[in-house]
Amino acid sequence: MSIPPEALGTLFEMSRDPVVGIDDTRTIVFANPPAAALLHTGPGAPAGDVVPEHILCETADRFLASARIGAVRASASVVRMSGIAVCTFTLPREETVPPPGARALHELSSSLMSARLAIDALVSHTRAEADPILRETSAILYREYYRLLRTCRHMTLAAGVATDDLPYKPRVTDLREMCRQLCDTVGRLSESRGVSVVFRTDPGLHLTMADQDLLEIMLLNLMTNSLLHCRTGDAIRVELSRQDDRFILAVQDPGSGMPPEQLAQAFSREPAGGSTDPTAGAGLGLYIARGIAERHGGSVILESRPGKGTAVRISIPYRQSEDMTAHSPAPPYRSDGMNSVLMELSPLLDKVYFTKRMFD
Repeated sequence: MSIPPEALGTLFEMSRDPVVGIDDTRTIVFANPPAAALLHTGPGAPAGDVVPEHILCETADRFLASARIGAVRASASVVRMSGIAVCTFTLPREETVPPPGARALHELSSSLMSARLAIDALVSHTRAEADPILRETSAILYREYYRLLRTCRHMTLAAGVATDDLPYKPRVTDLREMCRQLCDTVGRLSESRGVSVVFRTDPGLHLTMADQDLLEIMLLNLMTNSLLHCRTGDAIRVELSRQDDRFILAVQDPGSGMPPEQLAQAFSREPAGGSTDPTAGAGLGLYIARGIAERHGGSVILESRPGKGTAVRISIPYRQSEDMTAHSPAPPYRSDGMNSVLMELSPLLDKVYFTKRMFD
């Protein structure tokens, strides 16, 4: 049964969050009082004047999107009902957990580096590679080191996102080569879990000015989330495409998906339940991914349903530099590439991957 727009609008009049209804002609058909105050608009106005284009272009029936309303960072939950896209904006609220200070993070990083040197010294002096028991012990220590290092890096990045101070060092980046190499590496490491990684891209050049380090962290985060929720025999699909003046990077899995209440908090630094455990599927990884996308002037669309899997689409604008040419060579894989992959995948990899030989 179809519900008239006026009746839909009545349902959301008492909502504390801004809610607007948008029809197929991209016209606002209702706006509750908080939405009218936030967007300075009302029924009959063009939605394109106040709602970001990537939200209006999305065809999914239910999704979560990053959004900027003027200078305000928000999240938009969209559900299609009776031919109307009901868009609820969640505005940032005062977070109960302040971002860690730079000094505390520096001290933690220094402590971790000292721990790494101690493990290296232990392995070197005991010839752990030749002793099965010592080899297993050192592998466990290395894995725990990488897990702690990952937590430290995520805390640092999350603090940068929270304060709009995320370091950004753009350079000419070959997105296709970056994705291909990361997918190949993660695919080999995920074979032991019975999960494959498939990468597809469209023809042509995929060069842009971007912070490659941040994009690698973002992609590894998304693939790690997918791997944590996939079963044996599943395949994670990574796709890169060019649409006009933007690149679209998509990561899709057929895993367990998220319940609605968890999806609604996916971009928060305080996920549903207050946990930042990566196995929750909505911890710091998605918060950081959104921050990295927005630092590049991009946006995020997130779809997820329990038992149906999750799809994340990152939109990044094409940016050109005078140094870019049609024959720019593909950048070589960074020397610390394997370290970065092992760090981000440390919550799910077996200890056998954490030998000194592996990342040296």
